[in-house]
Amino acid sequence: MRVPRPRAPRQGTGARLRPPAVSAAGLLAGLGLWQLAGRHDPVLFATPGRSAEALLTLTRDGSLPSALLSSGRLLVVGLALAIVAGVGSGLLLSRARLLRASTDWLLFALQSVPIVALAPLILSAFGFGLPAKTLVVFLTAVFPIVVNTAEGAHRVPATLLEVTRTFRSSEWRIWKDLLLPHTVPYAMTGVRQGIAMAFVGTLAAEFFLNASGIGGLLLAAGTQFDTATVLGLTVLVSVLAVALMGCGRAVERHFARWRAVQA
Repeated sequence: MRVPRPRAPRQGTGARLRPPAVSAAGLLAGLGLWQLAGRHDPVLFATPGRSAEALLTLTRDGSLPSALLSSGRLLVVGLALAIVAGVGSGLLLSRARLLRASTDWLLFALQSVPIVALAPLILSAFGFGLPAKTLVVFLTAVFPIVVNTAEGAHRVPATLLEVTRTFRSSEWRIWKDLLLPHTVPYAMTGVRQGIAMAFVGTLAAEFFLNASGIGGLLLAAGTQFDTATVLGLTVLVSVLAVALMGCGRAVERHFARWRAVQA
């Protein structure tokens, strides 16, 4: 006889609409403060209208779409490499205890090094092209993925590992049937954090290695004291970052159900 699962209480319409209403109110308040600051000091702060006009001008002459395409390609390539290397390294560290014990300090030491300090070394080794910028994005995004993946694989219940040893499962079956399903939710948490870090690494690479993409537009507008373009691009970057983080959170929430089932 199957016992029916208790259903979660349904939220009313008011409860569902409250978070979007609060977000919209905060957005309107921020735009109002921005408008007041732009009117008070038009040299330092451009109004939202002027910033929107600057973005429209960049869109019409093709600069903004080209910059978005360049930055997006760099972000995708660097993040994809970080995910592959991060998940693989995290799983390897979880199974090789001696390797993890000997490299834990190195992992956290490398994670604490600011990427700006490594920019001259990367520049001298790889030049100004796409490989150098991809390496910057990779280094900023890979460490959260490695740490979360290794921690998830390390938290596999010892009883399940004992069962695999009892039935003499091969190493491949242990990885396929136990480690990977248990680790995926934790790895997705690392990927979500890696998305934010990769976005920061993309802008850093375009600032310090080669003035291209969105970072190049920001750098050029800043040197010309074009506050309207700077503020418009800053808002655009913030919106894109929030959208990417929302996608990462949705993926993490999807795989978090696996974690709940395992718990």
